[in-house]
Amino acid sequence: MIDEIINKITPYIERSYFNRFFNWFIRKLDLQDKAEKLDKKKNKGKHPIQPRKGDIYLIEFGQNIGKELSNTHMGIIVQASSNNVASHTVLVVPISSSPKLYPTHERIQKEDIKTGKLDKLPSKAKGDQLTCIDKARMLYKIGSVTDDFMQRLEKRIMKNLDIKIPKEKQEKKEIKNNENVNHEDINKKSENKEETNTENTTKKAQSEEVKTEK
Repeated sequence: MIDEIINKITPYIERSYFNRFFNWFIRKLDLQDKAEKLDKKKNKGKHPIQPRKGDIYLIEFGQNIGKELSNTHMGIIVQASSNNVASHTVLVVPISSSPKLYPTHERIQKEDIKTGKLDKLPSKAKGDQLTCIDKARMLYKIGSVTDDFMQRLEKRIMKNLDIKIPKEKQEKKEIKNNENVNHEDINKKSENKEETNTENTTKKAQSEEVKTEK
């Protein structure tokens, strides 16, 4: 078998990319072992790795063809959290620190990071390179982005796929978002009012105690 393998690869050894793809072949075998181990760890249909939408992971994209994304990059989980519980695969959008922006790219600023941190900011999410990967390629979690950023990124992805939201649905979505914001404002105002009332009651009680002592 070894002789057969040597005979097959010999004509390719002198090619400039041989070592890169050969090393990836070995690495790919390790990742396949990891995928099989993860599959055995499933409990009641639930996968041991359950990322949430908006999470940032370091991902092994491997060695690919031509201008396809290769090597290790950070990526944002764009698949719905509910679908990540049992699924072996996830949809991700890779992150790049390149400053050049295209219409399908969304810039990542410091305020877009919800948890964790990126080494280089601003960076960008490449909505034109939406990719499905096995969870075995996910090395570790780095952080997460805000809901507001995810909404902007989704628009970039839809633009790349030429998917247009009907105006009526878009207006309903905007109204719903505004209602959520209003509810949050009302709750904050209510909490502040309760705190103020509590403070006034405390001050009044303290004042009465002072009068009683006198």
